[in-house]
Amino acid sequence: MKPRSRYLIQRLILRTDFFPLTYFYRTVYELSIRLASLLLRRVDGVVSVYLRRGLAKGEVVYGLSDIDLTVIVADDETGNTVKDRVKSIDAGLSCYIPLFGRVEEELGVYSISEFKRMYDDYDLHRFRFNEGRHTWRLLFGEDVVSALPRLEELVLRCLAAEELKVWWAAVNAELVPSRDRPLFDRKYLWYKAISELSKVFLFVCQGQGVQTREEALDRVRSYLGDEQRGLVDGVRGYIGHLTSREEVDADPLLELFIGLAAETLKEIEQISYMESGGKTAVLDLPQTHDLILDSPIEDALRRVQAAIDSELRPYLDSVAIIPQAEFGLDVLSNSDIDTLYLALVRRRPVPAEKLGRLLSVISGSVSRQRIEPFVVVENRLAFSLRAGVQNDCVKTVAASPLFFRLLPEGSTDPLVVCRERDSGPIRCELALGAFEETIAKRVSKIDAVASTRDIYKVRPLDFLRFFWAAARTKLLARSLEADEIHIPLNSAQIVEGMVESYPEHSDWLRRLHREYVKELAGEENESYRFYSRAIDLLKWV
Repeated sequence: MKPRSRYLIQRLILRTDFFPLTYFYRTVYELSIRLASLLLRRVDGVVSVYLRRGLAKGEVVYGLSDIDLTVIVADDETGNTVKDRVKSIDAGLSCYIPLFGRVEEELGVYSISEFKRMYDDYDLHRFRFNEGRHTWRLLFGEDVVSALPRLEELVLRCLAAEELKVWWAAVNAELVPSRDRPLFDRKYLWYKAISELSKVFLFVCQGQGVQTREEALDRVRSYLGDEQRGLVDGVRGYIGHLTSREEVDADPLLELFIGLAAETLKEIEQISYMESGGKTAVLDLPQTHDLILDSPIEDALRRVQAAIDSELRPYLDSVAIIPQAEFGLDVLSNSDIDTLYLALVRRRPVPAEKLGRLLSVISGSVSRQRIEPFVVVENRLAFSLRAGVQNDCVKTVAASPLFFRLLPEGSTDPLVVCRERDSGPIRCELALGAFEETIAKRVSKIDAVASTRDIYKVRPLDFLRFFWAAARTKLLARSLEADEIHIPLNSAQIVEGMVESYPEHSDWLRRLHREYVKELAGEENESYRFYSRAIDLLKWV
């Protein structure tokens, strides 16, 4: 269904949300859920069908609440076929019943082994799947969720940070709100975001498990100041006046979100890292010409500088471009090589409208080298400004020490690339246990990806980013026993690290890097000649 038609239907339902029509709407939702369950259970290989999130918990806003389903299929050779059939059914339902939303956002389809593996590997899934024990509604089949290993409350409190990231990624859309997006949708977003964050705050900081959004908004008030309580009351009032013409003031709501998030993350840091052993990481800052590889990015940085000087300078203490230096688990879709962080260390809150205009400048860049903007708060928290980016969208000093160690010391004007240092390499203490666990999981995923033929089907630039990210991970895995861990910050340093460890491969590794730089710049290259050799190297190092 087209977005405009969908919004018109939603507006009509919101305006007629009163008895007896509420009874009719409730019936439509229940019949839609039963229809989906009936169609899915008839597919051979479907083991379980769950209803999750708001509808499963009875938190329904007729017209806006989507039907979120999780479907688990059997582990056999027909698994992918069954998944495709499930997705096809859901897509067909969403064409005629807008309550199902978009398949890629509202439907989760996993094999049993995949479901268990995601629970083991990804913190957000561990938190949400564990929540599913108490809140998901089993519509059909075997209760796979209840069979998952149980987690201690202390572990769950740490994992709650992932839920916080989900909602920060969602409210990022408020920085550049779409003109086609209706006001009632924005109000509903803020209602959900502040109430869900309140749940996380209450659970982590106060030890209170709260199930409903209304209860969360009611309880969180007692821990806030007068101004913040007024904002919570305003957000709470949105739900009863979604179709009113009252505008949404994003600035104070962003500050409310950041304030609650800051308190929550500080508490999580104390829990997570109070007994973690450390190891020294050593970082050599790249030269500017090694850090900025794509010539169009230089023009982008000039335009970013102009935007900062014209609108943001009074709000900021410093601004810097620094290399990405953390490691996620999505080694293929989110390779973390030669990405540049734009760190905006704020002096005072920056208006959302001004941040939005800066984002528009960055989004207008034609460079294939990514710029990821972050706002740094209190020199200990950093929030990504990329709408929809969930992985690593919130950083803390304890969880991301490398990021904060690379930040400028004192004010900088104009924007600087990295920071000038005459004292040699940068040293930083890592939480060794968490770092080792991440590296081990990355190695396992890299080996799995490299062992399939599908790796040869990805786009050249994605393949090359994957290779350099994988090579860096392999180098780090080899160095864990050393007294100090040397962490390469960009592809040029990775090449030198690989050459030092495997000198017999030096010629083609350097040639591959030259071809990669050409690919990054959109120039003709012969990087495809090295695919097989690159994969073979990853398999045995």
